[in-house]
Amino acid sequence: MDIYKKVHEQINGYSIGFPAAKSGLELAILKKLFTPEEAGIFTHLTRKLEPVRIIAARSGRDEKEVSALLEAMTRKGVTFPLTRRGEKYYAAAPFAHGFFEHNAILQKDSELMGMIEEYLSRDFLPRGRALRTVPVQVSPEERRSVQPFDDVMKIIEGKDRIGLFPCACATRMEILNSNCPKPREVCIAFDFYAEYPIEEFGIGRWIGRDEAMAVVVKAEEAGLVHQTGGDSRNVECVCNCCGDCCVSLRLIKRFPAPGKLAASNFIAVLDGELCTACGSCVERCPMGALSMEDGKAAHNADRCIGCGLCVGTCPSGALALRLKSEKELTGPPPPEHYNFMKSSLDYEDDVKSG
Repeated sequence: MDIYKKVHEQINGYSIGFPAAKSGLELAILKKLFTPEEAGIFTHLTRKLEPVRIIAARSGRDEKEVSALLEAMTRKGVTFPLTRRGEKYYAAAPFAHGFFEHNAILQKDSELMGMIEEYLSRDFLPRGRALRTVPVQVSPEERRSVQPFDDVMKIIEGKDRIGLFPCACATRMEILNSNCPKPREVCIAFDFYAEYPIEEFGIGRWIGRDEAMAVVVKAEEAGLVHQTGGDSRNVECVCNCCGDCCVSLRLIKRFPAPGKLAASNFIAVLDGELCTACGSCVERCPMGALSMEDGKAAHNADRCIGCGLCVGTCPSGALALRLKSEKELTGPPPPEHYNFMKSSLDYEDDVKSG
């Protein structure tokens, strides 16, 4: 089998997939990222963090040669690197979360970003859900009934290792000459997903809880949607996403009922009697769930993802965010049903056993 087809088959098995395009664009992307020799080494990586000595032994090649190749591949964003006890560990990076995000920030290669944008717009359909939509700041009354995984501030309160990063989706669009005015440094990651980019790639920075909470407030004011990644054991990130830039939001927005595709426990409700027809909610909604009809706002529940951005901008209090019915409520999936971001807990176990 051609080495690039072999790498594609491997990556397509990870995370939310990397499906083949009719045009073969996925192979062109891989050829842009890997030399044939690097592609060969990639086939000896797994999603488990392993030391160079084990990867070299598996490949049958000299350890120093393999180490040099892995370092070169890391600069291209196609591995997850981590250093423990003075020893370097590597795991294969999926397409997402992985080399797409890494390259948007590390390489800033307009040709590669153009290829990825074409692929995302035309060919990409993820396997399973990646992120959960969580609402803007929950009111004190609702906080008592809301699970911690649906409360951004509670998530941050429970974290010690917090990193702040430029949004990969927004950076990609900036490279492609988008003029989106929304803030860029808004993506928050925790634990492993904060450590490896800061310590190994030199991107992002460590922050405290107070600054992380301030970022969330700033993101909300700018009209960004809070989305979290992680399984039922651990939240790995809080992404603050632009409806025009975010891969996930753009994808579900194409469909007639984004609300049925988004993982969310909330929905906006509209009191038509209180509506003053100012139209601010229509501009604010990232999914087009609100429109003006007969001089009043109208709400399409099928398009509502429960982000709550409309609520804070309504001057008359006509909009409110409500929990869905009990039978509709969901939590983060168990680890066996979630592949988008391998848990930091599992990566830590990898290096303990390595």
